[in-house]
Amino acid sequence: MRKLKATRPSWIDAELDALRAGPQVQSIDALGRAENLLDGVAAPHLSNDELQYALRLAASGCQSAGRWLDGLQFARRLLELAQRDRNPAAKIPALAITSNIHSFLRNYHLALRSAREALDIAEAMRLDEDRVKLMQALGTLYSRLEMRDRAVAIYERAAALCAERPELASVRAGALNNLAGEYRALGRIDEASATIARAAQVALESKATQLVAHVLHTRAEIRAASGDVAEALDDAAIAAVEARKARNVPVLLRVLLDSSRWLLQTGRVVEARNALLEATALTREVSLAELRESIALARLQLEQAHGDPEQAVSALADFQAAREDLRMVRLESQRIAVQFVEEVADVEARGKREAAAVSSLTLRLIESQAEAQRISRQAARDPLTGALNRNAFDNSVSLIASGEAQPVALLMLDIDNFRSVNSTYGHLAGDAVLEAMVSRVRRVLRTHDLLGRYGGDEFVLLCPNVGPRTGAAIASRVLAQVSGEPVSHDGQLIGLTVSVGVAAAPSGKLADFAYVLKRADAALRRAKIQGKNRAVTVRVNA
Repeated sequence: MRKLKATRPSWIDAELDALRAGPQVQSIDALGRAENLLDGVAAPHLSNDELQYALRLAASGCQSAGRWLDGLQFARRLLELAQRDRNPAAKIPALAITSNIHSFLRNYHLALRSAREALDIAEAMRLDEDRVKLMQALGTLYSRLEMRDRAVAIYERAAALCAERPELASVRAGALNNLAGEYRALGRIDEASATIARAAQVALESKATQLVAHVLHTRAEIRAASGDVAEALDDAAIAAVEARKARNVPVLLRVLLDSSRWLLQTGRVVEARNALLEATALTREVSLAELRESIALARLQLEQAHGDPEQAVSALADFQAAREDLRMVRLESQRIAVQFVEEVADVEARGKREAAAVSSLTLRLIESQAEAQRISRQAARDPLTGALNRNAFDNSVSLIASGEAQPVALLMLDIDNFRSVNSTYGHLAGDAVLEAMVSRVRRVLRTHDLLGRYGGDEFVLLCPNVGPRTGAAIASRVLAQVSGEPVSHDGQLIGLTVSVGVAAAPSGKLADFAYVLKRADAALRRAKIQGKNRAVTVRVNA
């Protein structure tokens, strides 16, 4: 077991609590928090279980963020840690994530290899829930390769494995749902209808609410395939509601895309357009570029057919952007395939001994890259709060200033009456207040927002792609989050509020960052004069 330092900053526990309360797979927000925990400041304070947890969420979150090579490296670190601890079960999530990333990049042979290795471990250890989930992952890979018979066989095996296990009812519902989808693709509509009915019943009985949108969407596809378009639209409408509740963007995008097609079949052009517009507005994530391309193409075809040139131009722009993202994904796929496959292909011809040597070399390379990243992040962080230090923040600002033109909001935060906290309660209490403030501010940040410590109790927050109104709204959320409750220290409750100055500017103005900072500082002083615990916003003209 790793020996931990006797004490650790309270913000680490706050970050862990926030991670446990949020989505556990493919979350960009979780990725940002996990990376905070994996840097050189926090990592030495984590237990083995906490370190594995952070690595798993970071690897998973990289899928949504489009950082596939980083995701593979996080997964590799998780595999190495599991190997060192002689914990084969801990390898399963790392291999599953590796398989998912390679599958998205269409490196299916690598995806199959990782999924099968994980399944072998789960079967050897008789981990039935993991076995069923991995079988479904393999079935999805076979389906994408249009190996329908293999997909059907493995989904049937997965459903049968958990048929007599009540605790695996929700997993069985997922297997039945996937099986029904394969039957539909094969044109076996009667079997598909019977199977999706069983999936819906099992999902209802097991209260598997996370599967409702999936099951309803599959049933809608089956009904549409059998000619019941009206019933398909009814199911799709409910599936969309459930997907919105669960914030399941990929499923919602598919539901809206299919709904638009069925609505057009019934002549409901306006509703079809609205469905596609909602889908267009949902996300710009690179990881969903393929769906975005299909949605933009459907919009373009609709507007061309129904005579709205302006909307057609907008759809064409979305289509071109999604296609460019897909081109980048495929280039990245080829690059990763070369990096992770070429050596292996050569080595396999030479035998197992050389294969082991190459695997060790690859692992050392990734370890050295990870160590360099840890050292770099440690040097960039304020050791007390984990916020960026002044030098790191200024460097990040310079990158944004030299990048694509966009609106930005610079927030300067100052803790109200901080000197009196130190004089009344002591400097240790002051440190606790600083840690608490940063921890609370982090809760309202997006992954790409920058938070830095600029002075004793002065902090700066840069929000890219944010105009004046949104910047003011972010400041309001910061005020509410920070002042929500007092800070508890050594048996005493200490009130905590901040004043905020917001400078809204085009990113090009950041080239003269001192001036933008001066405007934010002036707005902060106005907030102090007006009574503290408030925000004042100013515009910095282009």
